[in-house]
Amino acid sequence: MKKKDINYYMSLPYTITLKRGTQEGKKYWVARVLELPHCMTHAATYEEAICDIEDAKKEWLTTNIDNGLDIPEPPKYTGQYHLRMPPSLQETLSKLADAEGVSINQYMVTALARCAGRQEALHTISEKKATYKGKKSRTNNT
Repeated sequence: MKKKDINYYMSLPYTITLKRGTQEGKKYWVARVLELPHCMTHAATYEEAICDIEDAKKEWLTTNIDNGLDIPEPPKYTGQYHLRMPPSLQETLSKLADAEGVSINQYMVTALARCAGRQEALHTISEKKATYKGKKSRTNNT
């Protein structure tokens, strides 16, 4: 069995979040390791926050190792999720899947993927529209 030392924990895929904040007119970034309680830092720039959170994570892990405290590890996902839903929703989803000619499982995975990626897709569409408008206006001027 592999010894769980600082190198082991630092190699794990912990989830880091970055949020923008403002206080008294000053903007800053807060970086946080989701799986490690109270492991966070803040910095003036995005780049500094990314760098600083790695140092904060290492310090957090070292302290917990030295004190013999439990250290949570990132979850391991299996790709399975059991979901309860009203029979009427299951019926609707089943009919929609049949109409598409796919299994209800495949239909739901596709629907969730569309929903999860919606904001990214909308942003991409907005960029393409802006690019298209720019090209259109240049072609009209020539």
